[in-house]
Amino acid sequence: MTNPKFGNERPPSWSKSDTWQFLITLAILAVSFALFNHRLPSEVASHYNVNGEVDNTMPKWGFWLLYGAIAVLLPVFMTVMRHFDPRRSNYSRFKSYFTLIRWGFSLFAHVIFNMIILSELGYSIKVPNVIIGAIGVLWFVLGNRMGQVKSNFFVGIKTPWALSDETNWNRTHRLAARLWVIAGILMFAAAWLASSFWLAAVVLVCVAGSTLIPTAYSYLLYARGHKTT
Repeated sequence: MTNPKFGNERPPSWSKSDTWQFLITLAILAVSFALFNHRLPSEVASHYNVNGEVDNTMPKWGFWLLYGAIAVLLPVFMTVMRHFDPRRSNYSRFKSYFTLIRWGFSLFAHVIFNMIILSELGYSIKVPNVIIGAIGVLWFVLGNRMGQVKSNFFVGIKTPWALSDETNWNRTHRLAARLWVIAGILMFAAAWLASSFWLAAVVLVCVAGSTLIPTAYSYLLYARGHKTT
Protein backbone atom coordinates (compact mmCIF):
# COMPACT_ATOMS: atom_id res chain seq x y z
CA MET A 1 0.00 0.00 0.00
CA THR A 2 1.26 3.48 -0.83
CA ASN A 3 1.96 5.74 2.12
CA PRO A 4 -0.30 8.80 1.63
CA LYS A 5 2.49 11.05 2.79
CA PHE A 6 4.66 9.96 -0.11
CA GLY A 7 2.00 8.90 -2.60
CA ASN A 8 2.19 9.50 -6.32
CA GLU A 9 -1.50 10.20 -6.79
CA ARG A 10 -1.93 13.53 -8.57
CA PRO A 11 -4.49 16.13 -7.51
CA PRO A 12 -6.91 17.29 -10.24
CA SER A 13 -4.91 19.24 -12.81
CA TRP A 14 -7.40 22.11 -13.05
CA SER A 15 -10.80 22.41 -11.42
CA LYS A 16 -13.84 24.58 -12.00
CA SER A 17 -12.97 26.59 -8.87
CA ASP A 18 -9.50 27.25 -10.32
CA THR A 19 -11.12 28.61 -13.46
CA TRP A 20 -13.46 30.83 -11.46
CA GLN A 21 -10.60 32.21 -9.40
CA PHE A 22 -8.60 33.01 -12.52
CA LEU A 23 -11.56 34.72 -14.21
CA ILE A 24 -12.57 36.73 -11.12
CA THR A 25 -9.05 37.96 -10.37
CA LEU A 26 -8.50 38.78 -14.05
CA ALA A 27 -11.80 40.70 -14.11
CA ILE A 28 -10.78 42.76 -11.06
CA LEU A 29 -7.49 43.62 -12.75
CA ALA A 30 -9.26 44.52 -16.02
CA VAL A 31 -11.75 46.80 -14.25
CA SER A 32 -8.96 48.51 -12.34
CA PHE A 33 -6.99 49.01 -15.55
CA ALA A 34 -10.01 50.42 -17.41
CA LEU A 35 -10.87 52.83 -14.59
CA PHE A 36 -7.44 54.12 -13.66
CA ASN A 37 -4.78 53.54 -16.32
CA HIS A 38 -5.49 56.73 -18.27
CA ARG A 39 -5.42 58.77 -15.05
CA LEU A 40 -2.10 57.50 -13.70
CA PRO A 41 1.19 59.32 -14.29
CA SER A 42 3.86 57.70 -16.42
CA GLU A 43 5.85 56.85 -13.26
CA VAL A 44 4.13 55.12 -10.34
CA ALA A 45 5.32 54.58 -6.75
CA SER A 46 7.11 51.27 -6.25
CA HIS A 47 8.63 51.72 -2.77
CA TYR A 48 8.00 53.72 0.40
CA ASN A 49 10.43 54.59 3.20
CA VAL A 50 9.68 54.13 6.90
CA ASN A 51 8.07 57.57 7.00
CA GLY A 52 5.57 56.60 4.32
CA GLU A 53 7.22 58.72 1.62
CA VAL A 54 7.75 57.47 -1.93
CA ASP A 55 11.46 56.87 -2.49
CA ASN A 56 11.34 54.91 -5.73
CA THR A 57 9.12 54.65 -8.79
CA MET A 58 8.55 52.39 -11.78
CA PRO A 59 7.07 52.87 -15.26
CA LYS A 60 3.30 52.60 -15.38
CA TRP A 61 3.43 49.58 -17.70
CA GLY A 62 5.74 47.79 -15.26
CA PHE A 63 3.32 48.53 -12.43
CA TRP A 64 0.45 46.84 -14.30
CA LEU A 65 2.61 43.86 -15.23
CA LEU A 66 3.67 43.38 -11.61
CA TYR A 67 0.07 43.75 -10.45
CA GLY A 68 -1.10 41.07 -12.88
CA ALA A 69 1.80 38.75 -12.10
CA ILE A 70 1.06 38.72 -8.37
CA ALA A 71 -2.73 38.98 -8.31
CA VAL A 72 -3.58 36.77 -11.30
CA LEU A 73 -0.61 34.61 -12.27
CA LEU A 74 0.78 33.72 -8.83
CA PRO A 75 -2.32 31.64 -7.89
CA VAL A 76 -2.04 29.89 -11.27
CA PHE A 77 1.64 29.19 -10.63
CA MET A 78 0.83 27.75 -7.19
CA THR A 79 -1.86 25.53 -8.70
CA VAL A 80 0.57 24.16 -11.28
CA MET A 81 3.50 23.72 -8.89
CA ARG A 82 1.62 21.35 -6.58
CA HIS A 83 1.85 18.73 -9.36
CA PHE A 84 5.64 18.72 -9.03
CA ASP A 85 5.50 18.09 -5.28
CA PRO A 86 6.64 14.54 -4.35
CA ARG A 87 3.82 14.59 -1.76
CA ARG A 88 1.18 15.89 -4.16
CA SER A 89 -1.36 13.34 -2.91
CA ASN A 90 -1.49 15.24 0.40
CA TYR A 91 -3.00 18.33 -1.23
CA SER A 92 -6.40 16.65 -1.24
CA ARG A 93 -6.14 16.56 2.56
CA PHE A 94 -5.95 20.36 2.86
CA LYS A 95 -7.76 21.38 -0.32
CA SER A 96 -9.77 24.20 1.28
CA TYR A 97 -6.68 25.68 2.96
CA PHE A 98 -4.72 25.60 -0.29
CA THR A 99 -7.61 27.46 -1.95
CA LEU A 100 -7.59 29.97 0.92
CA ILE A 101 -3.87 30.61 0.42
CA ARG A 102 -4.29 31.36 -3.28
CA TRP A 103 -7.27 33.65 -2.71
CA GLY A 104 -5.49 35.30 0.21
CA PHE A 105 -2.42 36.28 -1.80
CA SER A 106 -4.52 37.38 -4.77
CA LEU A 107 -6.89 39.60 -2.76
CA PHE A 108 -3.96 40.99 -0.79
CA ALA A 109 -2.34 42.07 -4.08
CA HIS A 110 -5.57 43.60 -5.38
CA VAL A 111 -5.98 45.67 -2.22
CA ILE A 112 -2.39 46.89 -2.11
CA PHE A 113 -2.07 47.79 -5.79
CA ASN A 114 -5.39 49.63 -5.83
CA MET A 115 -4.45 51.57 -2.70
CA ILE A 116 -1.24 52.62 -4.45
CA ILE A 117 -3.31 53.69 -7.46
CA LEU A 118 -5.66 55.78 -5.32
CA SER A 119 -2.70 57.35 -3.56
CA GLU A 120 -1.18 58.26 -6.94
CA LEU A 121 -4.48 59.91 -7.88
CA GLY A 122 -4.26 62.23 -4.89
CA TYR A 123 -6.28 60.43 -2.25
CA SER A 124 -4.87 60.71 1.27
CA ILE A 125 -3.87 57.11 1.93
CA LYS A 126 -1.04 55.93 4.16
CA VAL A 127 0.04 53.15 1.83
CA PRO A 128 2.71 51.60 4.14
CA ASN A 129 0.14 51.40 6.95
CA VAL A 130 -2.37 49.79 4.63
CA ILE A 131 0.25 47.27 3.50
CA ILE A 132 1.16 46.32 7.08
CA GLY A 133 -2.49 46.14 8.09
CA ALA A 134 -3.22 43.90 5.11
CA ILE A 135 -0.25 41.68 5.97
CA GLY A 136 -1.66 41.40 9.48
CA VAL A 137 -5.05 40.29 8.14
CA LEU A 138 -3.37 37.79 5.80
CA TRP A 139 -1.22 36.41 8.63
CA PHE A 140 -4.28 36.05 10.88
CA VAL A 141 -6.44 34.35 8.23
CA LEU A 142 -3.75 31.92 7.09
CA GLY A 143 -2.57 31.24 10.62
CA ASN A 144 -6.08 30.53 11.86
CA ARG A 145 -6.23 27.41 9.69
CA MET A 146 -2.55 26.56 9.33
CA GLY A 147 -2.96 23.48 11.50
CA GLN A 148 -4.87 21.89 8.60
CA VAL A 149 -1.92 21.83 6.21
CA LYS A 150 -0.39 18.40 5.63
CA SER A 151 3.18 17.48 4.82
CA ASN A 152 4.36 18.90 1.49
CA PHE A 153 7.32 20.74 -0.02
CA PHE A 154 5.67 24.04 -1.01
CA VAL A 155 3.30 25.21 1.75
CA GLY A 156 3.93 25.68 5.48
CA ILE A 157 6.94 25.46 7.82
CA LYS A 158 9.07 23.11 5.75
CA THR A 159 11.91 22.17 8.09
CA PRO A 160 13.83 18.96 7.32
CA TRP A 161 12.72 17.56 10.69
CA ALA A 162 9.04 18.23 10.01
CA LEU A 163 9.27 16.85 6.48
CA SER A 164 10.74 13.60 7.77
CA ASP A 165 8.20 13.07 10.57
CA GLU A 166 4.47 13.65 10.25
CA THR A 167 4.01 14.04 14.02
CA ASN A 168 6.71 16.71 14.05
CA TRP A 169 4.99 18.41 11.09
CA ASN A 170 1.59 18.46 12.80
CA ARG A 171 2.89 19.75 16.14
CA THR A 172 5.07 22.38 14.45
CA HIS A 173 2.11 23.70 12.46
CA ARG A 174 -0.21 23.77 15.46
CA LEU A 175 2.29 26.04 17.21
CA ALA A 176 2.85 28.09 14.06
CA ALA A 177 -0.91 28.57 13.69
CA ARG A 178 -1.16 30.20 17.13
CA LEU A 179 1.89 32.39 16.52
CA TRP A 180 0.65 33.56 13.12
CA VAL A 181 -2.72 34.53 14.58
CA ILE A 182 -1.04 36.52 17.37
CA ALA A 183 1.42 38.11 14.91
CA GLY A 184 -1.42 39.03 12.59
CA ILE A 185 -3.35 40.79 15.34
CA LEU A 186 -0.23 42.68 16.47
CA MET A 187 0.66 43.80 12.95
CA PHE A 188 -2.88 44.95 12.21
CA ALA A 189 -3.02 46.93 15.45
CA ALA A 190 0.46 48.41 14.91
CA ALA A 191 -0.50 49.55 11.41
CA TRP A 192 -2.92 52.09 12.89
CA LEU A 193 -1.47 52.75 16.36
CA ALA A 194 2.32 52.63 16.14
CA SER A 195 4.76 55.28 14.94
CA SER A 196 6.81 54.63 11.81
CA PHE A 197 9.83 53.38 13.79
CA TRP A 198 7.83 51.03 16.00
CA LEU A 199 5.75 49.86 13.07
CA ALA A 200 8.86 48.56 11.30
CA ALA A 201 10.09 46.95 14.53
CA VAL A 202 6.75 45.22 15.19
CA VAL A 203 6.60 43.83 11.67
CA LEU A 204 10.17 42.53 11.85
CA VAL A 205 9.60 40.86 15.22
CA CYS A 206 6.24 39.37 14.21
CA VAL A 207 7.38 37.96 10.89
CA ALA A 208 10.66 36.63 12.28
CA GLY A 209 9.07 35.26 15.44
CA SER A 210 6.21 33.51 13.68
CA THR A 211 8.63 31.69 11.38
CA LEU A 212 11.79 31.18 13.45
CA ILE A 213 10.09 29.98 16.63
CA PRO A 214 8.24 27.12 14.86
CA THR A 215 11.50 26.24 13.07
CA ALA A 216 13.36 26.01 16.38
CA TYR A 217 10.46 24.08 17.92
CA SER A 218 10.57 21.57 15.06
CA TYR A 219 14.25 20.95 15.71
CA LEU A 220 13.68 20.58 19.47
CA LEU A 221 11.01 17.96 18.79
CA TYR A 222 13.45 16.12 16.55
CA ALA A 223 16.30 16.37 19.07
CA ARG A 224 14.07 15.19 21.91
CA GLY A 225 12.96 12.18 19.88
CA HIS A 226 16.55 11.23 19.00
CA LYS A 227 18.09 11.94 22.37
CA THR A 228 20.32 9.11 23.44
CA THR A 229 19.75 7.65 26.88
